[in-house]
Amino acid sequence: MVVAPHPDDETLGVGGLMQRVHEAGGQVQVVYLTDGDGYPEGVRVEDHVESPTPKDYRGYGRQRKREARAALTELGLTKGTATFLSFPDGGLSPMMKRYWSERRAAFRSPYTRMDRPPKSDITVADTEYRGEDLTQELALAIGQYQPTMIVVPRKEDQHPDHCASWFFVMDALGDIERVQPDYAPSVVNYIIHWYSWPFEDEGTELTPPPGLRGGASGWIRVPLTRQQQRTKRTALKRYQTQVLMMRWFLYSFARANEIFSRPAPARVVLPLRHNPCGD
Repeated sequence: MVVAPHPDDETLGVGGLMQRVHEAGGQVQVVYLTDGDGYPEGVRVEDHVESPTPKDYRGYGRQRKREARAALTELGLTKGTATFLSFPDGGLSPMMKRYWSERRAAFRSPYTRMDRPPKSDITVADTEYRGEDLTQELALAIGQYQPTMIVVPRKEDQHPDHCASWFFVMDALGDIERVQPDYAPSVVNYIIHWYSWPFEDEGTELTPPPGLRGGASGWIRVPLTRQQQRTKRTALKRYQTQVLMMRWFLYSFARANEIFSRPAPARVVLPLRHNPCGD
């Protein structure tokens, strides 16, 4: 199972590994935590408007979901591969602390003006934009698919949504462990945002981010065949809304390998008193 904070993260970080797993006969499931709808600059360019409305942002999110399905198809994966939880883009970090439970109002997206996912994307009744609800949705998805491996961004990723994704996954695994103590999937990390990495390096291989250690495992390099590289690049092109804004960034991940690491064993219990991902 790949956990993607936004549509495109799964292909950027794990597009080659997903191909390898699929080609070896394994099953792949991608869980998108947000629809990527909180990107003002992208919405302005896509819709040719100076002041986007909530309707514009919601439409942008639907477009990114369509692009995600198209990218997964390019990678050889089926339509049932994608699960969209549709929590707020830019809101995952605040939900770890300030918008945790029903004891206070749910987080409301400043972009879409929504405070809960669309009904079509809700699997746990009465889900709203609260951290506790996201943990429950994630735990249900993990429990349903029973993945042997979960690939999620590192907690050091400098995008707050990416950082928060790791904490939510670990919190959900803690909930599952209390019910299924024998279930212990392998957790593997990828990283997307780390200063100017990787786009300042024009080499053919993806090197580890400078100044960031490889965690408990050291950096794990997964080589890609030339065909897998071409397929990954083609899949990235399906994200036209993002290519329009940051082609240079997306294509910098389409190289001869991908890199991963394994976190040290950790027990995470949310909500956090001090938020390491920022608000």
